Amino acid sequence: MTAREPVVPEAEWGKFLRDTEEAIRRSAPREPSARERASGAGVDGAAGVGDPGVGDAAVEDAGVDDAVGEVWCPDESPAAPAWRQLDPAARVRRLARFLGTLTLLLVLLTLFRHAQPGVPSP
Repeated sequence: MTAREPVVPEAEWGKFLRDTEEAIRRSAPREPSARERASGAGVDGAAGVGDPGVGDAAVEDAGVDDAVGEVWCPDESPAAPAWRQLDPAARVRRLARFLGTLTLLLVLLTLFRHAQPGVPSP
């Protein structure tokens, strides 16, 4: 039994071979340390109180041009607005639609259960 090897395009292999540890570290986002988060310093290099220069040397403007590989961007917006973005009337409509679907499924399940021969009804 032989396993099929995945087909990887040559451009993808080339990108993989050209990537270096330094390039990946440059393009990866930097998470602030616990001390920086506690002092209020952000990833943008702003130092906290009493910590002059914390993170200034390590943080570079890693833009899209410096990114290794493909940068993910959402292609389409969500199909429906989020629950928190709905007004009260829209929330009631969405909840009613959900409960109606649930009720319909329960009715259909009950009907099919009674329609099967040999299954005793309660």
